[in-house]
Amino acid sequence: MSALSRFESFMEGMVEGNVARLFRSPIQPAEIGKRLERAMESQQTISLGRIIVPNNYQAHLHPDDFAAFEPVRQNLEQEMARYLAELAKERGFSMLNYPKVELIGDPSVKQRSIMVTGQMTEATSSHLGGHTQMMSIDSGPRPAPSQPSATLILYTDQGEHRIPLAASVLNLGRALNNDVILEDSRVSREHAQIRYRARRFWVNDLHSTNGTFVNGDPVQERDLRHGDIISLGGLELRFEEA
Repeated sequence: MSALSRFESFMEGMVEGNVARLFRSPIQPAEIGKRLERAMESQQTISLGRIIVPNNYQAHLHPDDFAAFEPVRQNLEQEMARYLAELAKERGFSMLNYPKVELIGDPSVKQRSIMVTGQMTEATSSHLGGHTQMMSIDSGPRPAPSQPSATLILYTDQGEHRIPLAASVLNLGRALNNDVILEDSRVSREHAQIRYRARRFWVNDLHSTNGTFVNGDPVQERDLRHGDIISLGGLELRFEEA
């Protein structure tokens, strides 16, 4: 059974059961599930050999709508988190930790409306290590009007990964606040930046530990040409421009 089918069956059973009286709100649980799914699909970031989606979600409802869900809130949050975990697995997405869903009563939200937010939260457990940071995927610079099409190609054991240079500024590194997250010990947390200016793409080293190289030469700043090999401390990416 697919994640969606199992989620719908659970919700149908809940509504048909003794708690049906609780769902007098015009908002149904399945609607919240669909909004959570949409938030997951729309907030993706490319990492080394995988696509990472948010694992921390909040669904904001008007207090009157929220009141209808509050008696079964914990069960709903757990089921919605399970649904997102199964959905991510089906679609080949990765999460930094098991998903968490929180329903919140919010006076700023209009009645019969749902506002969903999703963030990446780096796990603090010994399983993944590190510390917690938040990252918003749907913000950032837009392409320059005359910016040509260009791509970074990363080669891994899982195959070829193409990273479109769709913004005028693109930060690369291990930290979650980068546009491209490269999970490699040779790469600094904030390693390098690709920028489009003066009708060219440029790479800048951001004071990285192991340095940035183009075609084997160490660089602080350098313009890029089709076929150049960028090395971030030894991790190589090929620059291609249409």
